[in-house]
Amino acid sequence: MTLLSNEEFLSQLGRMYMDARLGGPKSVYVTMKPYDGRTKPQPKNADSQLDCNKCLFRAKLGKRRISTVVSSKEVNKFHLAYVSVLRANMDNLERRKKTDAMKTKPTPKNNMA
Repeated sequence: MTLLSNEEFLSQLGRMYMDARLGGPKSVYVTMKPYDGRTKPQPKNADSQLDCNKCLFRAKLGKRRISTVVSSKEVNKFHLAYVSVLRANMDNLERRKKTDAMKTKPTPKNNMA
């Protein structure tokens, strides 16, 4: 997994969406979670000081994976740029095909007599 800067992550994410549109794997998976900066397990006898002021973003397309860490100071700027990347690439969504069971769903009846 490649740890990138925030701007590089967003540009690579845009490229991943374009690659998904043109061919190959169709889904780009993006996950985020709180990140405290540790890369090794914390010993049991140490004091646990969780300072969740960072967020780890990961993106995956097929076997290609990228990630970035966003600090609390950069959240607003990153969020606006991330939303613009998402909006630019939302045109590739496909409708679900409805099955016959979904089309002819019986309506519930209220018998209050």
